[in-house]
Amino acid sequence: MNSSTSSSRKIYGKILLGVGLTMAGAWSVLMMVADIVGANAEGVMGRVVQARRALPQIVSEDKKQVMVFGSSMVDAGFSPRLFDAQVKAQGKDIKSYNFGFGGLNPYFQDYLSRRIREAYQGEDKRLKLAIIEFNPFQTTQTRWNRANSMVDSFLTMLASNAELLAVTKGDLNRAMLLFNIKYVRNDISSQMVTTFMGRGIFPAERVKRERDDEAMVKRRRELGKQANELYAADFPDLVRRQWSLPLQGGRTIPQDRSAKSLEVYAEYIKTQQTAAQMTNFRNRRIRTADVLGLNFEPLLVESFIRIVENFKQFSDKVEVVMLPRNTDWINYSPEAQARLNSAIAQIEKGTGLSIRNHQNLEQINPQMFRDATHLARYQGDIVYTQFLVEQYIGDL
Repeated sequence: MNSSTSSSRKIYGKILLGVGLTMAGAWSVLMMVADIVGANAEGVMGRVVQARRALPQIVSEDKKQVMVFGSSMVDAGFSPRLFDAQVKAQGKDIKSYNFGFGGLNPYFQDYLSRRIREAYQGEDKRLKLAIIEFNPFQTTQTRWNRANSMVDSFLTMLASNAELLAVTKGDLNRAMLLFNIKYVRNDISSQMVTTFMGRGIFPAERVKRERDDEAMVKRRRELGKQANELYAADFPDLVRRQWSLPLQGGRTIPQDRSAKSLEVYAEYIKTQQTAAQMTNFRNRRIRTADVLGLNFEPLLVESFIRIVENFKQFSDKVEVVMLPRNTDWINYSPEAQARLNSAIAQIEKGTGLSIRNHQNLEQINPQMFRDATHLARYQGDIVYTQFLVEQYIGDL
């Protein structure tokens, strides 16, 4: 080997080492920034992560169990401890759980339901009753298109290795990308990071928002602060979690709170129910989920059918429901209703189950919603939970 060849190799080695160190440094900085802004499984999908961690303990319990599975509307609208207390008052012992999660769509919920199925089947356990929410605006093309930047990250958080390989369909490059995201990038894809940062640097055009008068804004702020202080006083030792096992995935109930807390919270909710607030929330749902148009994404409808089939494998009874709708603010045109009817027919044919339409219950009125789609705590959730007890007590 001559001296020039040896010298060239040393130079190339130094270049490669420099490139490697630079890439490692860039990766470290990226991961540090991602961790600071909460771009990790716990930060992005904290409620889901915490619920999955609780599954082994849930499954190990001996009581008959009920699970209500769905979107943030389930999170807001179902009170498991109230459900259990009312069922017990009728002589039956049951343990129910709220598995409602915001930010997902049926494609991601399908993978989550597989993990739940594995937990129950792994211990040879079954649910007595599974109530699965079909959320129309969660199943639209708009909702799917807005999830594009999150698909790879959410898949690596929710799918098994075998499922990741199946998703790639033999595409080696995509397989390497997904496993790199899962095992090297802490479940966070570069697309998610750049989308998150891009929105901060280049925010979307501001959408015109309705505004309340200054007196209402001031009152809302004061009541919100007072409500938080009373919450802290009612639960001085409570560790706040997005999904709490002691609360069975639900929220606090009136029996947990002082009379003053309930009074202040009720007044605070009223300040959220102004025409301006409701209009802004509805407009955001139109923009992000096509809540009025309901142009369905076929992939998401098919994914929802798979969710139901997954639950059938470890549940004695499966019910599919649509939760109450705020009819003061969310109403469908004849064309949207026809699209909804078609999606319902497809789901019912694919699952062999009838969807129970709870959108227009006489027990629920628009004043029981905290916004244009979610039921209010200590109000709508109480009434809807009582309705579910009446509907399904015979199945328990």
